[in-house]
Amino acid sequence: MARLIALAGLPGTGKSGIARRLAPRIGAMWLRIDSMDQAIWASPSAPRDLADWTYRAAQAVATDNLALGFDVLADCVNDCQASREGWEAAAQRADADMKWLEIVCSDPAEHRRRVETRTSDIAGLALPDWDAVARRAYDAWDRDRLIVDTAHRSLEACVDEAFALLGR
Repeated sequence: MARLIALAGLPGTGKSGIARRLAPRIGAMWLRIDSMDQAIWASPSAPRDLADWTYRAAQAVATDNLALGFDVLADCVNDCQASREGWEAAAQRADADMKWLEIVCSDPAEHRRRVETRTSDIAGLALPDWDAVARRAYDAWDRDRLIVDTAHRSLEACVDEAFALLGR
């Protein structure tokens, strides 16, 4: 059975770093919302606020690939119930297993440092500043999830933990 593994967490917690290394290790395709957003924004007719457009497109691509038997790793903030429900529906449509992996950084000072010093590997992508991250709404969880805390840990240790938590 194919698996949809949806990451969640505020910007700067380490989601994309983990996803980049975890996806090939588990044999999953990596759906990165930031790459999709930037590709859309490259169009002169794109609105600045994409609302849920990119999530919906990514969920459709995930459903197609899950139905083919491919595992999918969705790399996005997933800060609201509506986006979480969209991923759950994508997995259901493809009769796939659904796993949630929340990435957190429990040390606010370290999280802030990461946000303020990071650079993007996606040309043209504007990263949020600390004020935007700190005031961002993030809905409480109402479903099971696995959690990896990246505070004061190496990327490899976090990837190893995610791999072990996901099992098979």
